[in-house]
Amino acid sequence: MKYLIIISCILLSFSSCQDMDLTPKDDLSDPLFWKTPNDFVLELNNLYDSSMETFSSGKTDCDSDIAFGLGYNDVSNGSWIASENDNDWNNLYAYLRQSNMIIEKAESYSGDPKEIERYVAEARFFRAYHHWLLMRKFNSVPIIKRVLTVDSEELTAKRNSQTEVEDFILSELEDIYKQLPLQKELKAEENGRITQGAALALKARVALFAGTWAKYHQHRQDYQQLLDQAITAAEQIRTSGQYALYEGSGDNSYRYLFIDAGDNSQEDILSNRYYKDIRTHGTASQIAWGWWGTPTKKLAEMYLCKSTGLPINNPNSGFKGYKKIEDEFADRDPRMAQTFIIPGRTYDNNEQHGLTCSPGFTIRPETRTGYKLWKFMGEIIAGSDKAEYDYHIFRYAEVLLVLAEATFEKDGRISDDLLNQTINVVRGRKGVEMPRLTNAFVMANGLDMQTEIRRERTIELAFEGFRRDDIRRWKTAKEELEQPIKGINYRGTEYEELEALNQGNPGLVDEDGFLIVEQQANRRFEDPKHYYYPLPLSQLIINPNLKPNNPGWY
Repeated sequence: MKYLIIISCILLSFSSCQDMDLTPKDDLSDPLFWKTPNDFVLELNNLYDSSMETFSSGKTDCDSDIAFGLGYNDVSNGSWIASENDNDWNNLYAYLRQSNMIIEKAESYSGDPKEIERYVAEARFFRAYHHWLLMRKFNSVPIIKRVLTVDSEELTAKRNSQTEVEDFILSELEDIYKQLPLQKELKAEENGRITQGAALALKARVALFAGTWAKYHQHRQDYQQLLDQAITAAEQIRTSGQYALYEGSGDNSYRYLFIDAGDNSQEDILSNRYYKDIRTHGTASQIAWGWWGTPTKKLAEMYLCKSTGLPINNPNSGFKGYKKIEDEFADRDPRMAQTFIIPGRTYDNNEQHGLTCSPGFTIRPETRTGYKLWKFMGEIIAGSDKAEYDYHIFRYAEVLLVLAEATFEKDGRISDDLLNQTINVVRGRKGVEMPRLTNAFVMANGLDMQTEIRRERTIELAFEGFRRDDIRRWKTAKEELEQPIKGINYRGTEYEELEALNQGNPGLVDEDGFLIVEQQANRRFEDPKHYYYPLPLSQLIINPNLKPNNPGWY
């Protein structure tokens, strides 16, 4: 609009025709754009900036059983209701329009198609990625493969089945991954752009989700071929030689991976990237204050004992108990003490260095469970919204865990060789160095291999937003989420001696002295309803052909 006003004024000031270039230089119209490869890069950059998951995506695991915020989570406890609108639905379809625009404009590109082949592949990656984010949440959704107008039939179409969406995503990624560069082929200024590894990592993630959902929810019968796709994609990444676990911070490498030291590491397959004074976030402050949530008893109990490799409920584990605060953390998987801040330990945050972690519930980081979160806590002193460490969307450890799980779920077994190539690599990270998982060890100690594979995934990926989707696809969410949320062992321990509870906390404990944070009576899970998310009600009004809503939702 402002350009129309300027142009009108200029034209009125001349009494004769002038040879004038009236094209706005910062707002090129569509016919003047899409002429060079750089035009496609600029449009793609908008998707990198706005459409990828990041710290603000709500992926903190507080909607599950392993994390609890400063108040109840209605998705976790089953009290949520269908909403009129859903930002994920609205935003993701807007991003799909942008992806489809890039793909369509490439069809009329006047230059050499090979100049933009890579960028078209990036746009198709984003199209697959956004369909994945929609499918992960809503299961059956409309597939949109072109730019829509007000007359497009897709606006009133029915939803595509979950099977159709899964197959579309997987076929897109298979089609385009070879058109993308390898990680080692990126120039320095291209770090963070989509690679073959990113496309294969997304394919592995989607195929694992689809395959296990099919196995346990039976929405389709070919779960084994889906798991085969997950295995193949993950194995291609593993054998590519492009990635490795981050070990650049010595014994603290697991924790530092998630803050500044881990940026641009070899473990990073694709990240949402941040830069000092250019693009920053406030996550360091949120973690420091406890706003991101804190671990629960469920998560704390999952960490094995380091010397034996056994669960703490095994009489031979060597678990030290709960009398002193340090006891619970002694001789445990080192990832526990790099995910939790142990009271009494010295630590740094984004506001002050050399702090001592207090057991007090209301002393930062604040907690309702008694446990305090350390993972993702930045250490560079800066303003509350000035953190610059990246958000890892795909990392190599997840790929190895996908390979192990998909193999076991497909075959009902996993070889020691593959365990050594996957889970034992993750366990073997410098500073973690847990005992190896083997079939003989599982059998000798009365363990269950599936449980141990799932334990490893939950521990390694804690607070990265995977847990609820995992227990949904495994169809164990009802069992897990109807249990009470519990915290530290309080009664008769050092916590009680120090009067650590926050004011107003009734100190309700179970028969073993564990703090009850949310009672079982206040938690419910309706099957099948709560295995699904509801479609936004406004969309059902706009397009009645989207009905019926997901099972149990009206």
